[in-house]
Amino acid sequence: MYVVVTLCFVALASALPDYRPCTYDTRGLCMHYCEEGTYSYNTGCGPMTPEPTCENPHPVATRYAICDYSACYCKPPTVRDTSTKKCVLLERCPPKEDHNIHDSHLYTKF
Repeated sequence: MYVVVTLCFVALASALPDYRPCTYDTRGLCMHYCEEGTYSYNTGCGPMTPEPTCENPHPVATRYAICDYSACYCKPPTVRDTSTKKCVLLERCPPKEDHNIHDSHLYTKF
């Protein structure tokens, strides 16, 4: 009897729909599933907030509506490392390049 109940449970579990997050096309069809650690972001028809990244961890939403935008965003508290395309904690982001360093070879002495 135990074997029959177990087999029924396995059969029912495999028949359940897949609830993984997905990105959608304009017809509402799933185009591809989101990776683990991400979620499906959709604007519907409203302002779009870009995905938080290492370079811009606190993006600002657009002031205009964008319709049918769908993407997989990193789940908070992670952000997208654009160099690896992976979700990482902000403190694990690669160090930012300092463009304010004054190299002596860039300046000519008169």
